[in-house]
Amino acid sequence: TNMDVLNLSIGGPDYLDLPFVEKIWEITANNIIMVSAIGNDGPLYGTLNNPADQSDVIGVGGIDYSDHIASFSSRGMSTWELPHGYGRVKPDVVAYGRDIMGSKISSGCKSLSGTSVASPVVAGVVCLLVSVIPEPDRKNLLNPASMKQALVEGAAKLAGPNMYEQGAGRVDL
Repeated sequence: TNMDVLNLSIGGPDYLDLPFVEKIWEITANNIIMVSAIGNDGPLYGTLNNPADQSDVIGVGGIDYSDHIASFSSRGMSTWELPHGYGRVKPDVVAYGRDIMGSKISSGCKSLSGTSVASPVVAGVVCLLVSVIPEPDRKNLLNPASMKQALVEGAAKLAGPNMYEQGAGRVDL
């Protein structure tokens, strides 16, 4: 399909579901940037959902318009390596995910909340960044690691929340 960016506003706790995990690895190995909601199981720590907890996926948490971590937003650390390893910092970034206006199925708009709302915001930012790469060069220059690095280095650190709540901070285009 010649896809560059994929958003998943889904997730689940089972990072041991090998067929699913291997499909994510296949997607990112083919330089498709995957953005995924981190989950709505906060405020407890270690509640990240898969695939957002994978290192090659951009995991997105949710904040409100006052730049406070949304109470529902899942928090790190990742549990992939436990009990014998260490937990990585997740989410990678946060974006607005509380009281976001979206479309209703019938007609009009409604207020939506969740990391599934924040994740497409980041996917949109990624698409804008991807669009500046000339299409003939895109597959040679674009990869999940470089895009994640650009988002993390460009993020605005929030005052107050720790790294397991906000990752690198609020995504900043």
